[in-house]
Amino acid sequence: MAVGTDVTIRVWYDEDQDVIKMRIDGELTSVNNNPESKRGNPSMYKKLAGVLRDAGEKFPSGVL
Repeated sequence: MAVGTDVTIRVWYDEDQDVIKMRIDGELTSVNNNPESKRGNPSMYKKLAGVLRDAGEKFPSGVL
């Protein structure tokens, strides 16, 4: 039996703000690389940067 659910996430890098933005089932949120920030999550930021890179999209290259 599977636990959890699938969601649709649209991800893009906002170079001006140096954040990765996400739209998750219609809700907008973001993550940055600063662990002391309210939206800081370096691990997720790095993983999402890799997803963007692998998809051929603009990504924050300094974290990979």
